[in-house]
Amino acid sequence: MSTKIYWIRTKSNSDIMSEGYIGVSKDANKRWKYGHFWSQKKGRHDNPRFSNAIAKHGWDNLIKEVVLIGSEKYCYEIENKLRPKEAIGWNLAIGGGKPPITKPRGPNYISPLKGIPRPTPWLLGSIPANKGKKASEETRAKLSAKKLGTKQTPEQIAKRVAARKATLAAQGRTV
Repeated sequence: MSTKIYWIRTKSNSDIMSEGYIGVSKDANKRWKYGHFWSQKKGRHDNPRFSNAIAKHGWDNLIKEVVLIGSEKYCYEIENKLRPKEAIGWNLAIGGGKPPITKPRGPNYISPLKGIPRPTPWLLGSIPANKGKKASEETRAKLSAKKLGTKQTPEQIAKRVAARKATLAAQGRTV
């Protein structure tokens, strides 16, 4: 599969070396839709400079174009030539480096979602495949009987206890 370098810019941007956003992707359309548009819309974009540009100009008003198709190594080399320093155009990082899959987290990392209640319809007896309809007592009894007698491993127990302690600590409650 070939890799692509893409340029996202406004109509007034004409210099690829200093304006707009340069990115590398194997599937540019998917990256534009989910990596940039969707994440900015949901407030999850990692690049505030690019996110602000999307909010200012509007996603549909930006020009999105593939400028080069080649091998992954070659595309990252060219991106490094287009963005040799930090903070060029809407890019934050130096080009040419494949970004990490996940953000590094320290050993004492606690998820920001710990202790925040989220809707859990499966705990209330509804099954998502039934679109919110309550499971019958017979179905619930069968599911319960199926799990009856299942033992948890010490690792599962330790993980559950640690998660509960982290949740209580995040809520400011005593452990």
